[in-house]
Amino acid sequence: MATLQYDTAALKRDLTNLFRLPIGDRLSLNQFFDEAQLVMRRVRDGGLQVPPIVTTWLAQADLRAKDPLLAATQNAELVKWLQSL
Repeated sequence: MATLQYDTAALKRDLTNLFRLPIGDRLSLNQFFDEAQLVMRRVRDGGLQVPPIVTTWLAQADLRAKDPLLAATQNAELVKWLQSL
């Protein structure tokens, strides 16, 4: 049985998909965090190294939902890193 390699292209795809998810209500946040945990599991299992903005961005969706300035700052940092891939 072949295992699929989780690489930076797959991570970029997953983060882009997460970026599109709404986070404005509890149900949406729960979905986001479920998906974020899956992404982090794939990162760990794939042995990928990610910068702190990735883990911070995945962990702080609830804070971004309440703070537009934090959301703008974190989203810009994540997009900058994604574009560097």
